[in-house]
Amino acid sequence: MGIFDGILLAVDMDGTLTDSEGKISEKNAEAIRYFQQNGGLFTVASGRPPRHFDSFIDIFVPNTYIISLNGSMIFDPKTRTAVKKYPLPESVKEDTVKIARSLPEESMIGIHSETSYFRAPAKEISRKTFENINGDLYDIMFIQSREYTEKLSLTVPSLYPGYKFARGWSEGLEMFSLPAGKGNALLEVKRLTGSRLAVSAGNYDNDLEMTLKADIGVAVANASPSLKAAADIITVSCDENAIAAIIEMLKTK
Repeated sequence: MGIFDGILLAVDMDGTLTDSEGKISEKNAEAIRYFQQNGGLFTVASGRPPRHFDSFIDIFVPNTYIISLNGSMIFDPKTRTAVKKYPLPESVKEDTVKIARSLPEESMIGIHSETSYFRAPAKEISRKTFENINGDLYDIMFIQSREYTEKLSLTVPSLYPGYKFARGWSEGLEMFSLPAGKGNALLEVKRLTGSRLAVSAGNYDNDLEMTLKADIGVAVANASPSLKAAADIITVSCDENAIAAIIEMLKTK
């Protein structure tokens, strides 16, 4: 029996697990290994695709399902297969074009399919764009200034209620399917693993749903104001070994 038996810890990647330079500290890596060796299930919940985490395989390896593409895919790192997928509907192609046409000249669009990532200026996006992208679509990113992203996040969701929208960073608004989202994915991983306690850690607004649905939602000190307001606990910043601090806290849970 381990002291972390039954605990699922799902953490955001950028600005939570990694520091402001995009690195995972040795102290965090040691804490993750200690958590796993003592019964804990550790994973990431990110807007990144599953293949992104291979670049960190020499530092840490999730020992349960990965939550990727903002909860649009639940991925088994052992079998290298998706166990749950929540792709965007076909209507997203036309709707992406409509939104792109409304964006400022300098805006960019990022499109995640299951196996690829495409990025281009918003002014160049058309229905023809999607003819060259294979497979289902999972996450669309609208990238522009911080000020315009704030405006977009207040207007677009009500105009396109068939999707979920969340800000993954200050200059980006992401669109994914209604059944997706890090929160729904966290609950599904908790169910799949039979965990008694689901703990999340995040730093930005696309972590909000996960923070609210977790049994314990943690915000790092560098998190957005809205995430801090929703969190059960605010810990140290990503530059101060936040994951190690959370795991230390979980010794008493």
